[in-house]
Amino acid sequence: MESSDQPREKTVSEAAVMLDDVTRVDLRQLADRLLETTRVEYVDDGVLLVMNPPAPGHRAIVRLLSRAIDRAFVRGGTPVEWTIDSENFQWELPGQSERFYVPDIVVSHPGARTPEEERAATVLIAEVTSPASADTVYNDRVVKPAQYAKAGVPLYLLVDQERTAWTLFSLGEEPGYQVLAAGKFGESVPLPAPLGFSIPTTEWPT
Repeated sequence: MESSDQPREKTVSEAAVMLDDVTRVDLRQLADRLLETTRVEYVDDGVLLVMNPPAPGHRAIVRLLSRAIDRAFVRGGTPVEWTIDSENFQWELPGQSERFYVPDIVVSHPGARTPEEERAATVLIAEVTSPASADTVYNDRVVKPAQYAKAGVPLYLLVDQERTAWTLFSLGEEPGYQVLAAGKFGESVPLPAPLGFSIPTTEWPT
């Protein structure tokens, strides 16, 4: 006969009840804590996407993107010294879902003081795919642009490492994004106003 002091293994139904008790607030608080030590996104109801550290190629492209935007101001290619947040911007999804992404690059008008002002000031969001993770590639290609467009982000740049290609999307008259320009690594990305300069891609690793 088993001792009553031994912990009883929970049944499947009891485990399901415990999962049902986890609220959006619980998941958001867990995601916030995880974000302090690793990169995590709250991508869908009940789903936290915990990501491995980016590979060298991914980091290099993000670094080159950020550097190109900085250089555009220094060299007079744009009159605005844009605010650039790289892999540390907690981008809240529209509505009250408590979900968020952490984009690779967020470019915005300077001077925002609140999260609401930051959202309104955003001009461009860029995501670089990580071929080792099918989930994150799908999110970058399909899921995230739908949410960025819904929130009114004017420009979305998808850098697809697997295809060694980039696609620049913009908001148009129809709902969602439309392809504004596309090319392969080595071809410059032409950014329209209010940015108004091009990003070279010849140094992007293939």
